[in-house]
Amino acid sequence: MHLGAVGGNKTVLQFAALYAWRFHAGKEVIAIAEDEMTLIPESAPIRSDPWMTELAHWSLSALGPEWKAYCGTWPPDVAAPAVMWRMIGMDVRPLGPTSYEVQKRMTAFLQAEDAEQEHSAVLRLLEALGTAVKIPLDPTAKRYLRIADPKMSVQPEGTAESTSAQGPLTVTLIRRMSKSIAEAPLMQSVFYQSTMR
Repeated sequence: MHLGAVGGNKTVLQFAALYAWRFHAGKEVIAIAEDEMTLIPESAPIRSDPWMTELAHWSLSALGPEWKAYCGTWPPDVAAPAVMWRMIGMDVRPLGPTSYEVQKRMTAFLQAEDAEQEHSAVLRLLEALGTAVKIPLDPTAKRYLRIADPKMSVQPEGTAESTSAQGPLTVTLIRRMSKSIAEAPLMQSVFYQSTMR
């Protein structure tokens, strides 16, 4: 059965339209038109989230110059040692009429040359996150991300790391934000009555 050529690093993600069932030599055959197959390019790295990009940049100071850091997804040509950060959750909590708190839960995946290097890297990152109070988001504007609840979790035996939504290291980043104050509507008229005589 011919399913059509898939070019580059693209993958077939959606079902193509199926033609009528056909019988050939007593066997069922499904014919799929090549021009009806939907090709979707592989996922691109995340660059629009400054929390994630600054966390990835900061993690290199703990891991060393030989490490590379990525955000959101692994590139096709990734080489060990490398760390990839991904966001797995986000909460927004109001603190009052003028401020709110944003919490983002990040997880790290590591590709190392062997298990020893990976274990050592996870411990170094965990210790660095545990001793650091804040990660700079924009030091010139004095904006920082507070670090909370760094954890190491061991993957169960037989679990493929690529299918897991959470890596061996997770951390919560917190930032307090100010609400934009909406302007009050202007008064149409003022009524005043004097009681003085």
